[in-house]
Formats: sequence, structure tokens, C-alpha cells
Amino acid sequence: MDKEKNKVSVITGFLREFTTIFTLIVLSISLSGTFMSVYYPEIQNLSAIFALGREGLPYTAIMQSVGFALIMAFASRFLFSGYFTSKMPFMWRYFLFFIATLFTTSVFSIIFKWFPVNILRAWLIFIPVFFIFFTIAIVFSLLLLKFEDKKYNKLLEKSNTKLLQLMYTLFLITIFI
Repeated sequence: MDKEKNKVSVITGFLREFTTIFTLIVLSISLSGTFMSVYYPEIQNLSAIFALGREGLPYTAIMQSVGFALIMAFASRFLFSGYFTSKMPFMWRYFLFFIATLFTTSVFSIIFKWFPVNILRAWLIFIPVFFIFFTIAIVFSLLLLKFEDKKYNKLLEKSNTKLLQLMYTLFLITIFI
């Protein structure tokens, strides 16, 4: 029974990671596409993702995003679930996730022509922008973890206080009986 619960939680965790990553990809592409189509309309001719301009996302871009999200969800579950890398320091996990994300994004950009990869300027813009947004995501994640840590520590403290009160009550009952 416990093995079945663990399998379900692994699958559920993977699906949550996948949907989160996929949603963020589609939102990022949509927002950047809207911005780019207004301020840089030539992008339609340079990028397969923005081929439709303000009309929307091509089906191929959505399916490519599904593939990307699957790969990144697997990498995320592998690095952050604790099943495989429990001894690895947390910042090393983030660094490896950064490398995996940068590598996967670069490979998908080259294969699916997400942006003009033969133009050096595109790479010189892509890498710092990628680093900045990835850093923002890490800082946001760490702040969420810190907030959750405080919340759980308060709950643990409250639970320990109740346990001590219960033990004290039981102690007094045994003395007076």
C-alpha cells in the first residue's frame, strides 16, 4: 500500500511540475510574442514560435512546449524530489537545473528554430536574459520555501506545545491516582 502511495505521489508531483512549467512557457511566449509583434514585427520571419504574430501560437510551438515541459519536469523531479539527490546541497541542485534548462532551451531553439540561432547577437541577448529570468525564478522559489519553512516551524512549535501540555496533564493524573 505504501509503495502505491509513493508511486501516486511521484506521478502527481511530476504532473504538477509539468503543468506548472508548461503554463509558464505558454504565458512567457504569449507575453513576449505580444510585445515583440508590436515593437519588432519582423520577428515573424525570424522565429518559428512567433510565426503567426498577434494571431496566436502555432500548434507546432505548443507541442514543442509540451516536449520541453516534459523534459524539464523530469529534470526538476529528479533534482528536487529527494529520491535521487538527497545528499546533494540545494544550491548545486539549482545550478544543475540551470544547466539542464539552458541546455534544453538551446537544443530546442536550434532544432525548432525558436529564434535565429545563426545570428550571434541573438545568442548574446538570449543568454543574459535567460540568466536574469532564471535568477528571478530561483529567488522567488527560495522566498516561497522560506515562507513555507516558517509556516511549518510555527505548526511544529504549536504541536510540540500541545504535546508537552498533554504529557504534563498525564503526568499530573498519574501522580494523583
